[in-house]
Amino acid sequence: MIHSLVIGLTLAITQGSEFTSLFVAIIFHQLFEGLSLGIRIASLPSSDDGGIKYMAFLRSTLIILFAVTNPAGIAIGLLAFRRGHDVVEMLLIQGIMSAVSAGMLMYAACVEMLAGDFVMDPILWRSELWKQALALVSLGAGVVAMALVGM
Repeated sequence: MIHSLVIGLTLAITQGSEFTSLFVAIIFHQLFEGLSLGIRIASLPSSDDGGIKYMAFLRSTLIILFAVTNPAGIAIGLLAFRRGHDVVEMLLIQGIMSAVSAGMLMYAACVEMLAGDFVMDPILWRSELWKQALALVSLGAGVVAMALVGM
């Protein structure tokens, strides 16, 4: 969720043609991140199954936080970095925010999501080889598609 906040901050300080490409990339990124988080949230155990007592509250909180963090980052960026700043200073801030955002995304993707889906998932382990290969090809296609959107 902090990643979405940092993306919002980056979008708020981006100008010119870079804004358009970053905006399109963020739209696709947020779409697929929302789908991924939705799947994760839906797979949480329900309180009827003997799970955590406040699971419905946790689900609602996670959904609301995801929906609010990116716009909150944009608002914070617009308030903190008004257009009176020097161009070089704004480019430096934009570069730092983009680097922080990319680092957080790479960590979350590699450690949290890929490990959970490819290393810790017993269903994928027991599936046929062609299903495992399809999962890897789909992952690669998603990486290529996001790289093309970001260009």
